[in-house]
Amino acid sequence: MPWPDFTELTFGFAFLRELEQNYVLGGKFPKAPDFISQGAEATKGYDVEVTLDGSTPVFIQLKRSYVLVQHNAREIQQGLYAAPKVYRMNLHKNGKYRQHKALQGLEALGNAVFYVTSQIHTPKEFSDAYSGGTVVSQASAMFAPNEIILPDDTKDHHVSFKPNDSFGYVYSKEPHQFERKFQSFDSWLPAVGQRAQGAKENRQLLEKTVEFLKKKRGPRDPVRQMIRDQPLEAQAAILAYFILDAQLTFVKT
Repeated sequence: MPWPDFTELTFGFAFLRELEQNYVLGGKFPKAPDFISQGAEATKGYDVEVTLDGSTPVFIQLKRSYVLVQHNAREIQQGLYAAPKVYRMNLHKNGKYRQHKALQGLEALGNAVFYVTSQIHTPKEFSDAYSGGTVVSQASAMFAPNEIILPDDTKDHHVSFKPNDSFGYVYSKEPHQFERKFQSFDSWLPAVGQRAQGAKENRQLLEKTVEFLKKKRGPRDPVRQMIRDQPLEAQAAILAYFILDAQLTFVKT
């Protein structure tokens, strides 16, 4: 059950870079996804309304999936799949799946929240996807947190899937099949674009998001001190990064 032959950081960089260049209006996110390295500039202020107007705030947790290449994998032995390759996206078990539940809560507020995980294996596959501009459209799988319902919060769980299938499995000792909302990129991007809102609506949503995430930290937590005096979207991005290991981007399609 090997990891793919590239790092999560490499995959994440390639996904965000390609998403920005190929699928965002004008080839640029209206605001950089990495607010943490932009702390000094953020304190000077910028045109928040331009960033928020007509855009979709998207929270993305980037992951790598294990690649099952042997016929003795449980998913194949139990008859869920006829043959490899099968992919496994692990979920963080810490704190009774605290992170997954927080992502579900963020989505329930009305945010666009997604797991984005790899569905390729070898360095050549990754290189071909990167050079061919297909990291987003072919090398990645997208899942909404609220379609992944855990049967309990004490056992180990992961998501098993094959590219472009209309279903996946929440898998622990026994598999639980679920319908995939976004079985391909062709269904994911339009769904993101349809969520675009005006500046006022996006500001209200981000205000709710910041309050939701702040409740996940204690009143003296250093992250809460870090966001003091930061613009609204910077606050949301920093909190999402430290609490959910998620990247916040603003997409205009």
